[in-house]
Amino acid sequence: MTPELERIIAAKEKRRRDLAMLSFPEKVAIVVQLQKMVAPILRGRGREVRVWQIPAVMEQPVAVDAS
Repeated sequence: MTPELERIIAAKEKRRRDLAMLSFPEKVAIVVQLQKMVAPILRGRGREVRVWQIPAVMEQPVAVDAS
């Protein structure tokens, strides 16, 4: 395995561990953010889309290291 591939695999494993350590509200906030991102695309394809409405307390931005 090349060093670059090993680095990529290690980074993916770290990201999975980091995401697993998040609290439930942080995970829900991430899902809602993903819903907001994909909604315009799906609506453009004629799909009916409903983004979850969650309390403002849970809508705080979540910083997840993308490295």
